[in-house]
Amino acid sequence: MFQLSKEETKAVRNYIILPYLKKVLELDMNWIAHSHMKLPRPYLELLRHVVSLAVQDLKQAKSLLYSKGIRVYIENTKDEIVICTVYCRGYNQTYRYSSVQIRNQVERRITAYFLTDSRFQKRNSRSV
Repeated sequence: MFQLSKEETKAVRNYIILPYLKKVLELDMNWIAHSHMKLPRPYLELLRHVVSLAVQDLKQAKSLLYSKGIRVYIENTKDEIVICTVYCRGYNQTYRYSSVQIRNQVERRITAYFLTDSRFQKRNSRSV
């Protein structure tokens, strides 16, 4: 049995979650672009910015995994379950994520990307 460091675990999680996040945001951008909104451009710019942040984070995760010699294989989904196998330091471990878990992780990550502006965080904390 092997134990990943916190940094490695975060990189593995990013490697799994961020492609789903990117796909969701691209679908949303497509929907907004073809909708009948009066001002779609600010929303599209915000989504493009978040996609670029996600791509940067994914690139960092991939480079960290490569430098540490960690390989992550995402197998085909069965019955709404994503199976990931992590190979590290001669050991392997299998993780199973349900589609609900992935959806919740993607939703939390999108919220975190949107709330990176400190002025918005202060405003949001008062309204709750």
